Amino acid sequence: MYDIERLRRQSNYREGKWWMSPFNLVPEVEGPFAGRCVTLHDVTLRDGEQSVGVAYSPEERVEIALALDEVCVPRIEIGLPPVSEEVREGMRRIASLGLNAKLYGFARTLRSDVDMVVDCGLNRVVLQHIMNPYACEGGYGLDREKVKDRIVKGVAYAKERGLETVFLGWDLTRGDDWDFIEDIYKTLGRDASPDGIVVVDTFGVANPRAVGFLFRKLSALLPQVPLEFHTHNDMGMANACIIEAVGAGCGVVHTAFNGIGDRTGNAATEEVALMLELGHRMTTGIQFERLMNLSLMVENICRRMVPSNKPIVGRGLFDLETGIDADLHRKLAASSFDITMQAFHPSLVGQEPVRLVLGKNSGTATVEFFLEKHGFKANEEQIKDLTDRVKWQGRIQHAQLTDAQFLVICRDVLGSRS
Repeated sequence: MYDIERLRRQSNYREGKWWMSPFNLVPEVEGPFAGRCVTLHDVTLRDGEQSVGVAYSPEERVEIALALDEVCVPRIEIGLPPVSEEVREGMRRIASLGLNAKLYGFARTLRSDVDMVVDCGLNRVVLQHIMNPYACEGGYGLDREKVKDRIVKGVAYAKERGLETVFLGWDLTRGDDWDFIEDIYKTLGRDASPDGIVVVDTFGVANPRAVGFLFRKLSALLPQVPLEFHTHNDMGMANACIIEAVGAGCGVVHTAFNGIGDRTGNAATEEVALMLELGHRMTTGIQFERLMNLSLMVENICRRMVPSNKPIVGRGLFDLETGIDADLHRKLAASSFDITMQAFHPSLVGQEPVRLVLGKNSGTATVEFFLEKHGFKANEEQIKDLTDRVKWQGRIQHAQLTDAQFLVICRDVLGSRS
């Protein structure tokens, strides 16, 4: 008997929370993931501000940092201090709050940048330098030895200033000289002992299998250095690449709320958290029930609308219009299933409940629901007429119908009884 009692006994289901695939739990699938912890390093306040048109005031920077801390984001990158005094002021305020999250500044391999991070009251830094040899030479006039010298000296200086130092070599994946990477990173690990190295796919051009290959290769090269991952979504592969990186041993992934960031943006913090916890039985420590509220805050401050169908936090994610979906949802709900046409319960992330809506794809089940909602009765022929009119209205207006519009249609079909 395939009923709710049977489902409650399955490991891929949690009542009131989610209904995932049991194939995720097959040993050969979940082997590299289950039981592990992954740290999310949120870059909403730094890379997110590199989105065109996004600029945080000091007050907004503080507000987002407080909200990130409330959902238990473990690491927050709070800004690039050389940008402006306004950025530095926001960073200083955040550093004085005593948050639970570990706070990081972002800086170039310049002593002046490192000094600014220290002056902002921070004791951790992500230090960046480009690692594409074509860009190093063609854009900056730097050969391999000069690049190596800059990176090693920059990391060494940051360590001298007492900073926990993570090195981020951006645009790593478009270079074609492995000797260049191996030479610089082996020297860096030996001579400056960074606290971590971020594997960076700046333009999202490495496919997931390539990312896994890169992590395995770098892990063998630098077994003593923890590896992190930072990617962008230019080719739509960010989340898939994170899964591959984590499966290959990565313990820290860089993300941003609502997926904001340079160009197509970063992997979305809320998506990665649920993807890893629900789909791979990993631990991130993120408090899911506050995700929707934080997403709305970031949306409003950044003035960048979140698509209604965006995974996890899209505001139309739990609207059901098609007749098949609405019909099955009602039937399953009547059989005590709390999760029907969704991967997870909307309350898990602070979303509004599932909502049936009227539009061009509506079927008789939806029309019957709205008739019951308004206390109307109709025969089979009238229900068919109502459904046809609802579909027609949805097509011509290219939008959902309001209850007011439905009531007008009911008056036309049912007469004075409505």
